[in-house]
Amino acid sequence: MIEMQSFSVSFGAGEALREASFVITPGDRLGVVGESGSGKTMLGLSLMGMAPDAAKLSGKLRIDGRDMSGASERDWQALRARKVAMIFQEPMAALNPLRRVGETLCEPLRQHLGLSRSAARARAFELFEEVGIPDPEARLEQFPHQLSGGQRQRVLIALALACDPELLIADEPTTALDANVALRITDLLVRLAKHRNMALIFVSHDLAAVARATAEIMVMYGGEIVERGPTRAVLDAPAHPYTRGLLEARPSPQSKARGPDGKRPRLTTIPGVVPQLHDLPAGCRFSGRCPVELPVCAAVRAPVCAVAADRTAACHALVSEGGA
Repeated sequence: MIEMQSFSVSFGAGEALREASFVITPGDRLGVVGESGSGKTMLGLSLMGMAPDAAKLSGKLRIDGRDMSGASERDWQALRARKVAMIFQEPMAALNPLRRVGETLCEPLRQHLGLSRSAARARAFELFEEVGIPDPEARLEQFPHQLSGGQRQRVLIALALACDPELLIADEPTTALDANVALRITDLLVRLAKHRNMALIFVSHDLAAVARATAEIMVMYGGEIVERGPTRAVLDAPAHPYTRGLLEARPSPQSKARGPDGKRPRLTTIPGVVPQLHDLPAGCRFSGRCPVELPVCAAVRAPVCAVAADRTAACHALVSEGGA
């Protein structure tokens, strides 16, 4: 079990992650969504003990009951790959272009599991088969540039799975992939999580992929978790104004249809941009962009409200509605 309790990541006066709290257990599939700059990747890096050196950490992060909040790099090295693993964005940046992918995959098997060269090679072959890479023997000898985008992504998945982690963090795993390949990668991650009884955190801006891959969702904005609940329930009836804005901004078949004048309608957008870290509001981070903003929003942090038995959202407007 992995638990975050009021966990924050700060850079000077700015909080990149503000008091994140959640628990994830084996078999859970959690989606994390939000715009760029919302804190999704920082959350994943924190779970890996890879927050930047300049960051100040506070709160609790427990892995199997062990508090890792102030753990040393040596302590984290003992846990990474075996307890927590991450699929990073951009396979061409994550894989060493000067090494054959088989060498890259064998390294953690030998270092963390103590396998011999031949045993590591045999295990790498099995992992390539498990993630659906055709002709594994030949692929192990190839360099990253010799593989397709989908195959490189599968190599990263195999690399993350090498030491049988209890939690797999997939950070934008379908970025830069065409729709069909992205669909297959999403389904592969779900299948592997179920087969291994492994927890999966699926980080993405693609709401359709998150809906397909996860059972529960966290919506983040400005480093905060603003809404959480069962994926289908949240996407069908969002409670937070930011979640509604994300859903309304998605392209639809109607948005692609041309009107009588031959023009396509403008896509709905959330006004403004995510503020910089040093310019975040003291209260609700979404204030200044929110269509239902109240006078209290910019100065006072929104309380977390129970939307249903298994759903929460942080919004002053929900408190106002509840009291009306």
